[in-house]
Amino acid sequence: MTNPAATAPRRYDTPLLVAAVLLLAYGLVMVWSASAFVAAEETENPYHFVVRQLIAIGVGLPLAVGAMLLPYRQLDRYATHFYIFSLALLPAVWLPGLGHSANGATRWFGVGGFNFQPAELAKFAVLVALASFLHKRRAELHDWKNVLIPSVLMVAAPLGFIIAQPDFGSTAIIALLCGVMVFFAGLRLRWMVTGGTVLTSLLGLVMVLEPYRRERLTSFLDPFANCAGSGYQVCESLLALHHGGLWGQGLGDGVAKLLYLPEPYNDFIAAVLGEELGILGFAVLTGLYAFVAWRGMEIARNARDMFGSLLASTFTVMIVGQACLNLGVVLGVVPPKGLVLPFVSYGASAMMVNMAAIGVLLSISAEARQEEPSAVPSGLAGA
Repeated sequence: MTNPAATAPRRYDTPLLVAAVLLLAYGLVMVWSASAFVAAEETENPYHFVVRQLIAIGVGLPLAVGAMLLPYRQLDRYATHFYIFSLALLPAVWLPGLGHSANGATRWFGVGGFNFQPAELAKFAVLVALASFLHKRRAELHDWKNVLIPSVLMVAAPLGFIIAQPDFGSTAIIALLCGVMVFFAGLRLRWMVTGGTVLTSLLGLVMVLEPYRRERLTSFLDPFANCAGSGYQVCESLLALHHGGLWGQGLGDGVAKLLYLPEPYNDFIAAVLGEELGILGFAVLTGLYAFVAWRGMEIARNARDMFGSLLASTFTVMIVGQACLNLGVVLGVVPPKGLVLPFVSYGASAMMVNMAAIGVLLSISAEARQEEPSAVPSGLAGA
């Protein structure tokens, strides 16, 4: 007898899809506005960066569609292979002729004028592998020898390569996301507290050992004390937001992007947005991320197994959490660090990974809706 759930058409979470498309459109408009002057100065082509952003979206689109159409449980089957592949890519950036260096770091592959950061792929692969591992060990989650220690080792291996590149930001983000995942999985609270304390201590030690990281931290506490030096970006960001007011200066009419704010189309693109579109434009942006958070957590809540629930919840935190950190830097409430604004700021690697993550979320939503009515949701920490 044919299973009606298997033959029913896949019904995706359309509101989430619409929100992601709106963020992409918002981002394209702002990348064009924020980068046109700099692009004309550097390349004599004002469309240089927006064209590259379009190419990144063009590459990310089949990844998103493929992830959306693929039953997400296939990721569980190939999680180990994907993890090993991403792990092998991380040290390859140090091979002569392959890696690209900038600002004292070697963390990219340079291909045809485009740079790809394998740490972004590793972020995706590690989360998939950890979700798969926790799902398979869900009956023994409180066995620290068979669950906690292997989980730590699985995460530590890629983080060792990433921090050596050096890339403190990606290291911290991946570690925090893995902590979020094991929290959603339902590991014992005392393990979480102990692990969080150790992780915070290690990240803090890594931060204070490097003079430039210490300088960023101290400048964050009072950026106006050194606006000409370490606090320059935050000062210019806050000044741009102040100029924007409620209604903004008008799209394309901001001045922060005119060589005042370094790389205005990248980490501080939200400052340009706030100056040109005002508090209202900024509120629309944050509202879209809040909507993504709501839909993503609803998908996680309704997922039919622990693997899907962990992926949906953690991918949602990955997208929205990075947005919150980026906006926090722009507002001067988080220490400066090179974090993208998902779907909005310029950057191919993060764009492709975030689009793939949205595809996975849509796949999980579709399969949950295909299940028979008698199926019982597992929840964020279900079996």
